[in-house]
Amino acid sequence: MGSNSQSSFASRLGKAKSLQTIVSGYSDYVAPIESASLTTFAQTISDIETLQQQYNTAKSDYTTKTNARKKVFTDNSDSLEKRLSPIRTFIEALKGKNSTELTQITSLVNKIRGNVTKSTSPSTESEAVTISQIERTYASRLSNFKNIIDILTSYGGDYTPPNELITVASLNEVAVNAEASNTAVDLSLSVLKPVIDQRQTMFGTLRQQAQSIKSFIKAQYGLDSNEYKQVKKLTI
Repeated sequence: MGSNSQSSFASRLGKAKSLQTIVSGYSDYVAPIESASLTTFAQTISDIETLQQQYNTAKSDYTTKTNARKKVFTDNSDSLEKRLSPIRTFIEALKGKNSTELTQITSLVNKIRGNVTKSTSPSTESEAVTISQIERTYASRLSNFKNIIDILTSYGGDYTPPNELITVASLNEVAVNAEASNTAVDLSLSVLKPVIDQRQTMFGTLRQQAQSIKSFIKAQYGLDSNEYKQVKKLTI
């Protein structure tokens, strides 16, 4: 099975169109079954092109939403991640370097930082799988951040940092914004993922139809025929 990268989808669709063009020139080609019909094949190509337009729109929206979320989590000067070191530094000063409290906070900070998503090659992972991994990571980071807030809140009046960015109120605000950004991405993904799945299914259908057409061309014209030689290497 071919790669799931965008370049691969474009290449496979291009080969399908080439097959369609070549076989359209065989005036006496007979399709014994519907799946080998050029009419059916052309409709599948058309359906995939329409679906690709839907994918482009949905992927653009998903990218916009994920970029906005990245600002909240990591990129902004007051992002969630940029508050972690000041929190840890204040707890170390407040509770002591060898304190249980610092150990708890450090563990959660490390979990958040350790959950930064690494790029996954689309040639080795399907796009849907890669996206699912990313979403689980962001959900985990937010959960650990909320755990930090709960711990800091439990200190009551002992936790009164002069740095406004790491007060409980400010941290709760960034948690709300982070959750809202996750929700926005989830809503966008609810549109994108079905399109990804449907496109994958339709390319499977296209591949089967192409193989059927090539098989009947070989059967009709012969293994060594020019007709078959023209299409046999068009693998979708």
